[in-house]
Amino acid sequence: MALPGTPARKLLLPGSSANALGFDLDGAGDFFSGLWQLVKAKAAELVSYLSTLFSALSNKVDELFPPETRPETVRQWLHVAVTVVLPAALGALALFYVARCCCRCCCGARGARGGSRGRMMVAPGRGGARMPRGVFEGNPRGYFLDLRARKPLVY
Repeated sequence: MALPGTPARKLLLPGSSANALGFDLDGAGDFFSGLWQLVKAKAAELVSYLSTLFSALSNKVDELFPPETRPETVRQWLHVAVTVVLPAALGALALFYVARCCCRCCCGARGARGGSRGRMMVAPGRGGARMPRGVFEGNPRGYFLDLRARKPLVY
């Protein structure tokens, strides 16, 4: 059986037939049609599941915040969030950034990441840009060649 030159059939080896591969290319449309039907059925199941989930969540919200006392309860939760949770989160964030800055400045040369980065210095001829001293001391000639060639400062 000779195969026409359609794009899908061009993937087959010359002289081979569809039966040699164990796949009938003429029936591929039926396969994808069935696949599309399966995808549509699964999408319908997903929509049904999400509808049920949102309905259950809505009922749970009505249990926690009954419509009669909802404004008062939401006001209390908002008060707790603003007076307790927000300051605690901002304080933790500030401590995190202070510790991170301290580790980078003070512990950079001796830390686990330190290695070749070490202490920083002002890069000569780069208008105040900073670079690791170890990189410069490791290859000063290469640094100045890159500077004259106007290559960006990469370390």
